[in-house]
Amino acid sequence: MSLSLFEKSRMLLEETIDTLRNKPIKSTYMERYIAADKACELYSDLPQPLYLGYGLTYMLETVSCPVKKHDILLGRVAEWLPSAEEENWLTEIEKKFDDRAYFMVDGGHITLDWGTILRRGISGYIAKSESVIENLLASGAEKERILYLEGMNLILRAYRRYMLRYADAAEETGLHAAAIASRNIADNPPATFYEALQLVLYITHVYCVYAAHMNATLVCGRLDDLLFPYYEKDIADGILTREEAGCIIDDFNCKLSLVLGRGEHQLGSGEPSETGWFRNPMYDSPTYIILGGKSNYRHPKDNPLTQLFIEHIHPRLENPVYVFRHTAEDDAALWNCVCDKLRLNSSLMVYNDETVIGAMEKAGIEHEDAVNYSIVGCNWPALHGCNVTTGFIGGPLPVFIMDALFDKSGAPRRDFQSMDDVYNAIAETWLAHIRPRFAEYRKHYEYSEPALPKTLCCADAFLQGVLEEAREAGYAVKYRVFMSMLRNIGTAADILSALDHVAFAQENPVSMDEIASALKANFEGHEVLHKRLKNAPKYGHDDDRADEHAVRLLTLLQNLIDQESIDPNTGKRNVFPLNTTIADMGHITTGRDLGATPDGRPAGVPVSENLSPSEGSTESVTALLNSVAKLPFDRISSGAFNVRMPKNLVSGDAGLARLKVLLDTYFANGGMQFQLSVADTSELKDAQLHPEKYPDLMVRITGYSAVFIDMCKKAQDEIIRREEAR
Repeated sequence: MSLSLFEKSRMLLEETIDTLRNKPIKSTYMERYIAADKACELYSDLPQPLYLGYGLTYMLETVSCPVKKHDILLGRVAEWLPSAEEENWLTEIEKKFDDRAYFMVDGGHITLDWGTILRRGISGYIAKSESVIENLLASGAEKERILYLEGMNLILRAYRRYMLRYADAAEETGLHAAAIASRNIADNPPATFYEALQLVLYITHVYCVYAAHMNATLVCGRLDDLLFPYYEKDIADGILTREEAGCIIDDFNCKLSLVLGRGEHQLGSGEPSETGWFRNPMYDSPTYIILGGKSNYRHPKDNPLTQLFIEHIHPRLENPVYVFRHTAEDDAALWNCVCDKLRLNSSLMVYNDETVIGAMEKAGIEHEDAVNYSIVGCNWPALHGCNVTTGFIGGPLPVFIMDALFDKSGAPRRDFQSMDDVYNAIAETWLAHIRPRFAEYRKHYEYSEPALPKTLCCADAFLQGVLEEAREAGYAVKYRVFMSMLRNIGTAADILSALDHVAFAQENPVSMDEIASALKANFEGHEVLHKRLKNAPKYGHDDDRADEHAVRLLTLLQNLIDQESIDPNTGKRNVFPLNTTIADMGHITTGRDLGATPDGRPAGVPVSENLSPSEGSTESVTALLNSVAKLPFDRISSGAFNVRMPKNLVSGDAGLARLKVLLDTYFANGGMQFQLSVADTSELKDAQLHPEKYPDLMVRITGYSAVFIDMCKKAQDEIIRREEAR
């Protein structure tokens, strides 16, 4: 007797949670490496596009297609704990992998043109690539462009062949409907909700597991917006119910979770308790799914799929990571569901459409594309299938400030007489940083003929314009963006606030020379001054005396970025900088390498993380939210705001109501992003001692969550330190 969708969904969730908690740490994608090693032997002498095309073809023809009777969607990977002999072989492969398997060049952190993928289907892409190749040959185009598309055609055909192989495997397992659907989407665009989600899973699965190098975090697009037409038609035709669609979503979530390893990479240290990137190229890479928000096609309230996806977010799964785009017009029941999932430590974050869309437009993005914005791992801004990142500017703002004010010996660079002098020095340093980078970009992309393609990536096949132009993505997509990194604003604002209220105080000002001496001594022998600096107004207290410096600094830097984005030769913008405050866990390494700072922070101590204040600078959640909401988010497109709250504050009906009021006020005041970690320090410490009691304790890192007991001791200690410093 066949299993119902509901039975399959239940079994899949049980399997996934058990697998993620009990999978051997050293479980390895052995088939991937066996196939990749052989592909290197066979095709490494070919030009890179053909090397990639034939290499991926070989891999997808030889790896197994695992199927279980309770599968709804198809797409698993065979992995196992290597034997001693396999472990020795793997050690040798790892030594030469980067040199030999260079055809696997994709690095992810991107979103594809999912709308065209669903409309065109794999067969449509194959036909399109062959048509363009034929036209290029007829016009006598450069051989590099033809080779580029021939490699792309091989990739697309490999995808199709893999779907057909999986259809055969499903047929053998008795999953006849799944087999029929896979054969349908191998040769036609998807026609149903099930087929559309299966196609998304196939492309994501192959890309992340086989085609990419490692850490290939991918965005599956705005699935509620993309899949609504299929869902609506299937419901009307009577071939799908809301509950059945929920089961299919459950399977999709499970398949994206099952591929993960164990451990956490940003705070990890390569300890034996971590799977690592080589054994599992997905390791802890988040797969993002975007939900909600304004649409170019319908009002947010007119899409019931949004709430269905939210309802099926399982708080015990690390992956996928859901990004909910909040608007002031969200349905009350939907918003209630989102807040409920947040307080359960689900892999969910919230962005404010009211700020992000406008920020995108101010960066030069057209309205239709801005409305369709995306967030990619880890919390970077992006556009759906029509942008690539061509450069980075910025970095840790405390470092820029210290370099602007003090020379290498630690002495003040000039005779600073006011805060205006301080900000002028910062502006000069910032301009000296960004101007040559924009000039180099213009020289490469704007003032030169497009370079002939050399390196093909799998993602290129699914980005707008690349196939049609037969050019690498940097020369074909609509937007070449710069990531403008505005990091560690909390410490940066505190430095400026301390200088304002100590060095330039109306009463008892302290000279910059004396402050410089205290910094060089790491405050030893300068205890009175140290206390005064520490007691200066701090960002995060809802204190305008400090918060105004966060606003002034970010406004200054953004003004200079906008100024330099205009081509001096044409007077028109040709640089698209997307400002982001994301710092991941870089606050630890930045602080480790940074000397003492004027806010009273000693040398080596972590700086503030992401949008958060410095440690110990939070009096209440309300004050914290108010401080953050003051920032000029009208030109900031992404960033992480990690808010940590004890369980008692968000428990029960009163706790849910409290959380909703906090978020409603925060977003109404202009806040951009919010992600919640609910934990008690005592619980975290007990989990270190008794991990068996806490198999499902999830903690927020930055753009993703992690199982606390799977993290190494150093990483666990950092999470606890953050909680204690709250």
